[in-house]
Amino acid sequence: MGMLGRRIRALCVTVAIAVGAGAAAGSAQGVSTAGCGGWQVDTLVQGLEQLENLEPDGRGGFYMSADSKIYHLDAAGQVRTVLENLRVPRGLQLVGSNLYFLAGGQLWQLDTGTERLTSVAPLDGNGLLRLPGGDLLTTWVGTEGGPSKGLTRYRPDTGATVLNWSPVPRSEGLALDPEHRAVYTDDLFTGRVIRVPLDAPDRWTVIATIPGLFPGLDDLATSRSGTLYVAAHTAGEIHRVDPNTGATCVIAGGLSIGQAGPSSVRIAPDGNTWALYTTLFDGTLRRLRPPPDTDLTPIQLP
Repeated sequence: MGMLGRRIRALCVTVAIAVGAGAAAGSAQGVSTAGCGGWQVDTLVQGLEQLENLEPDGRGGFYMSADSKIYHLDAAGQVRTVLENLRVPRGLQLVGSNLYFLAGGQLWQLDTGTERLTSVAPLDGNGLLRLPGGDLLTTWVGTEGGPSKGLTRYRPDTGATVLNWSPVPRSEGLALDPEHRAVYTDDLFTGRVIRVPLDAPDRWTVIATIPGLFPGLDDLATSRSGTLYVAAHTAGEIHRVDPNTGATCVIAGGLSIGQAGPSSVRIAPDGNTWALYTTLFDGTLRRLRPPPDTDLTPIQLP
């Protein structure tokens, strides 16, 4: 999640260094193909700006951030521009009727009922995640310049911002674990998937490594069963990850590889069941329907 061209250039320059850098713990890794076939991919929307992040609206539609806009797709498949002329909108989180998003070094709040826009706090980052209790986390990729900010934690009740709350390197997406005890993030440059305990954020560990030289991990989502789904934009793939064993597999490939690949992935309703949805930098929103034996029930926050 971020300026794609800048990220790709930075990736080419720094990936060799990043791959050799040490992590807080050794990484689990493996490749599994069992149960990874049978996913059906279709395109729901096309022809939009480069899409950056995705957030279900709770009514069968989605909010999507793009180069300079935030779109809304309703349950009937109609797209409208909610906001425009923004400075690189990135992570999205819907809390009740309020859509929070990052753009131009600020955290913003959009009341989706009145469309009133409010600047909440100076907060930079890419990914955005609401924690139990209401705090927000953001990620720092490393292409923004300046010293590393790791994961930043913002506390709305006090307005306090905790930089480097977790000193993970080059993180992009964010997802909560089913027990609400940890968050997962990913390393754009090395393909590592990282677990950060909420009660000990400095003791992060690498739980898996997506194979390939430049997978370009961009975002991730977790099901209630604990399975992780990871968008790899330069590889043009969506991976399934077992956080307990580190085993990975590709459930969908050939999704506009390179600079046009997948940027975000979310679990959302598909009729009476669930599907994965992914935005791509090629301006499309796609749906990934799982095989019948896959439990895609999403995690619920109180």
